[in-house]
Amino acid sequence: GDVYIYVQEARATDVLILSGDHVYAMDYRPMLARHRELKADVTVAVQPVPWDDANRFGVMTTDDEDRVIDFDEKPAQPRSNLASMGVYIFRAEVLLDVFRRPESDRSMIDFGHEVIPFLISDGNVFAHRFGAYWRDVGTLQSYWEANMEQLADVPGLNLYDPDWRIHTRSEERPPTKIMDGSRVSRSLLSNGCIIIRGSVEHSVLSPGVVVHEGAVVRDSIIMTDTVIGPGAVIERCIVDKIARIGAGVRLGVGDDFSPNWLEPSRLNTGLTLVGRGASVPANVRAGRNVLIAPDVRETDFESLEIISGETIDPNVPVWS
Repeated sequence: GDVYIYVQEARATDVLILSGDHVYAMDYRPMLARHRELKADVTVAVQPVPWDDANRFGVMTTDDEDRVIDFDEKPAQPRSNLASMGVYIFRAEVLLDVFRRPESDRSMIDFGHEVIPFLISDGNVFAHRFGAYWRDVGTLQSYWEANMEQLADVPGLNLYDPDWRIHTRSEERPPTKIMDGSRVSRSLLSNGCIIIRGSVEHSVLSPGVVVHEGAVVRDSIIMTDTVIGPGAVIERCIVDKIARIGAGVRLGVGDDFSPNWLEPSRLNTGLTLVGRGASVPANVRAGRNVLIAPDVRETDFESLEIISGETIDPNVPVWS
């Protein structure tokens, strides 16, 4: 609906369409120039991915001229590992024709399942190979990995590259404060964080996070205004905004990697999640692949021991 109207009103020659859950830095001009040089109907940015991951992507086969001759959206048995990056340049009239098809639901166009395979039959879809850093962060594990990759000395996507500035609005908060006796290593700390004789190791902290005395945050992502209580240990966790982690809590412990029973396909790699605004009571000990739902209160915890794969949510019956 909205895209169709916008493209019509803009009177554009070509239309660039992007996915919202990918991380990369790309100059689209070379791709556009080649798209126009080839007089392509569609040009798709592509990148090889590990074969083990290929079933997460739309993958394609190309000829010697990078013309796309086959496209398969998230195949169970991939025939190619050349993945679509979710970056498309359409000739505007071709895109409008797609929307005008009688069977087309303009509000629910799926480029991978419908549009690209349909247009390949006309033989005028081309691939544009992109060799720099690109990550699809559409899963919990890939999102966590992309954050951890930023902690390398020189990450694949360098936020400090003077030749490619990434302008992110910083929150107007006081500077980060690290008190005497604290330990911070290989981490990113945002404005307003306070480390009160705690330890932060290989982690990413959003604005306003407080880590109290004796607490350890390791291999984790902690979001805005969350407070980690004294003596708590947080390992391989993603903790959402304004959560409260009580004193002595241990999250992400043990060697049991049983998948989460509520979300086994999404939460199965050992990460533990704490939802927005959740309060975890003192001395809780939680294993891996645990899901603590948003806005959970301390009174919602029936036990201080939470086995791997469990879900804490008053609206969901306890697994038995």
